[in-house]
Amino acid sequence: MTDPTTQFADVLTAAIQARGLSLERLRARLEAGGVPVSIATLSYWQSGRSLPTRARSYHTLVELEKILNLEPGHLTRHTHTADGRTRRELFEWQRVVPLGELSTQIIADLGIDMQGQLTRVTVQDLLEVDADRAETSIEVRVVWRAERQGLHRWAVVNEADTADSEQAIEPLFGCSLGEVVEVPERNLLVAEMVAPRPLQRGELFTCAYRLSFGTGQDESFRLLRAISDPVKALSLAVRFAPSSLPTRVHAGIQAEMEDDQPTTTIPVPLARNEAQFVWTDAKPGVYSLHWDWD
Repeated sequence: MTDPTTQFADVLTAAIQARGLSLERLRARLEAGGVPVSIATLSYWQSGRSLPTRARSYHTLVELEKILNLEPGHLTRHTHTADGRTRRELFEWQRVVPLGELSTQIIADLGIDMQGQLTRVTVQDLLEVDADRAETSIEVRVVWRAERQGLHRWAVVNEADTADSEQAIEPLFGCSLGEVVEVPERNLLVAEMVAPRPLQRGELFTCAYRLSFGTGQDESFRLLRAISDPVKALSLAVRFAPSSLPTRVHAGIQAEMEDDQPTTTIPVPLARNEAQFVWTDAKPGVYSLHWDWD
C-alpha cells in the first residue's frame, strides 16, 4: 500500500517547486491570508514527517491551493485518515455531500465515522424565505437508527448558496452541539452533533436543529438535501413570506451534488404560502425543491 504521508508530501513538494516559493515566502503568504503556520510545520508536511490531520488545517490547505495556483481540492484529496484509507473508501457518499472532498476530510478529522454507523429513517426539512426572497433559516428533524452499540456523534454539513454567508447552527431537540468547523471561502459549515447518551444498537431516536443565515442573502431559488442511504420518508418544505410568492415550484432528483439541475422535475402546488414534497423509500442521491420568481 502506498504510504499516504509520502504521497501527500510528494504532491505538496511538486506544487511548491513549480511555484518557485521558499518555505519562508510561503509562510508569509499564508499569514497574510489569515492562516498562520510555522515553517517547521510546512517542512514536516513537505518531508512526509506528518500530515495536516486536524480540522483547522483545512483552512491552511485551501489557502495553500490558492497560493500555489492549484485547483480546489488538489491538496485535500491527497490527505488520508490515520489508518491509511482514503476518504473515498471510507465515504462513498462524498459524491452527494456538499464539497465532498473537503467535507469528508473534516468529518474524519473530527473523529466521526458516518459510514454505516447511523442511518436516517426519516428526514424533514423546512426552509423559511422572507419578503426579500432571502433564506432566513432551515429547521431539520431527523429520526435516526443506531447500527452499532455506543454511537452518539454525527456530522451536519451545509454549503450556503450565497458567498460570505453567516451561518449558525442551533440544536433544538435530542442533541447538543460539539465542535463547529467553518470554511468561509467555500461557504461551508461542518458541525459535530452529540446525542444525550451513547445509543444501543438498533435504537431509534429523534433530533432537531436549526441553521440560520445572516442578512444580505442572495435571492433564494432552491432547497437541496443529499442522502447517502435509503430513507423511508424524505420531506422537503418551504414557507414563503405571504407578500412574496414564487410563480411556480417543482421537485427533482439528481445523482450528484455537482449536477446543475435535476434530470426530471415534478410540479409542486403552492398552498397559501407553503410548498412541500415527500418521497417515500428515497434512494441515495440529491433531492430538491426549485422555484421561480416573477
